[in-house]
Amino acid sequence: MADVTVDTLKERVVAFAEGYAASTGLDLTVSTTRDTADAITVSIDGPDAARVIGRGSRVLDALQLVATTACIHRGDPRLNVLFDSEGYRERREQLLVETANDLAAQVEEAGQEAVLDPLSALERKIVHNALLDHPGVMTYSEGMEPNRYIVIAPRPAQ
Repeated sequence: MADVTVDTLKERVVAFAEGYAASTGLDLTVSTTRDTADAITVSIDGPDAARVIGRGSRVLDALQLVATTACIHRGDPRLNVLFDSEGYRERREQLLVETANDLAAQVEEAGQEAVLDPLSALERKIVHNALLDHPGVMTYSEGMEPNRYIVIAPRPAQ
């Protein structure tokens, strides 16, 4: 078996996305919006893009998982794959960071924990990173997938 390059994996992922978009019968276009040495972001845009995002980005997350599973195999080089549509991921990240900061201020003021709704692993990572250096709170995850959630708690005095 020939060695597979990261560029070959990227081509596979884009071809998968293009195949998906063509098979839906929806008005969609596929483009690469980020392409680094070990990561690719594939954006599926167009008038019907809302149907690709799905409720709570479930369709995007599923496409990302299937594309990764179908295109990248054991022993292949590492490639981080992210699917996006109409800038949804960036807007969602901004909302999560704002919510995390608002809740952190409430936790600090009230001295009581705050619990977020269940989030995907990617979204939990965004919240954890947003509050990582916050002096007054700490975060941790609880629960089991797909209902895993974040708790924002007062940081113990040192």
